[in-house]
Amino acid sequence: MILLVDKPSGMTSQAVVSKIKYAAKKHYGKIKIGHTGTLDPMCTGLLPVLTHEHTKLSDLFPATKAYRAGLLLGTTTDTEDVTGKILSESPVTVSREEVVSAVGKIRQTPPMYSAVKVGGERLYTLARKGIEVERAAREVEIFSLDCLPMPEGKQNEYLLQVRCSSGTDRKSV
Repeated sequence: MILLVDKPSGMTSQAVVSKIKYAAKKHYGKIKIGHTGTLDPMCTGLLPVLTHEHTKLSDLFPATKAYRAGLLLGTTTDTEDVTGKILSESPVTVSREEVVSAVGKIRQTPPMYSAVKVGGERLYTLARKGIEVERAAREVEIFSLDCLPMPEGKQNEYLLQVRCSSGTDRKSV
């Protein structure tokens, strides 16, 4: 079976799988369940979950993904996202054209608050323990990037629609 789950913010992709596995166990006993790609806990969106023999189909799902994300320039936080403590704020002037020109292949060093695994553990788990580890930069690709309309008076804020390769972290877009 292939399930399309609307993953809520604050829940890991593995937690979604665990909840489904627990519910299914009551009716079917032990079954094999997996997801097709990790979404960071803060992200919401469609998470394909596969059961039984369908778990073998995960390689057939596209490696690309799409995000709709807010971008606020000039603010630095300890988590590199809006959930963190603000460390600094400074004026930044970037045009819409400059923002949407950031397409193509880029080198990305995964931030500590990401779902990337290092040594078998998620970076965000290590970061929450106050542990910072070396992270190798890797190549990812931004296929398309568009700025959606923002309300008047919102300087340095953009609403982005991004289509990117697997492994692209929302903070590098």
